[in-house]
Amino acid sequence: MKTKELRQKLIVDFGKFIQDDSKLEVLEGVFDAINNEENSSVVSESHYVTVAEEREKYFSGQSESSSWEEVEQRLKAKYGF
Repeated sequence: MKTKELRQKLIVDFGKFIQDDSKLEVLEGVFDAINNEENSSVVSESHYVTVAEEREKYFSGQSESSSWEEVEQRLKAKYGF
């Protein structure tokens, strides 16, 4: 869809939203999310650091890992599935 056509479609759609207060509140939430410059994450910075450290250990060979097949076998042996 071309920009001009998309703009016209959005104008029509917004007209429909404005007639319903509950949809208008949802639309306000969308605009707030778009305009919110603060990019807050539910994951703390310390978790990102831990993941980066563990990833580095994995790639340097300092940590042990298992293939999916090995994990699957252990689960089958332990839990029967």
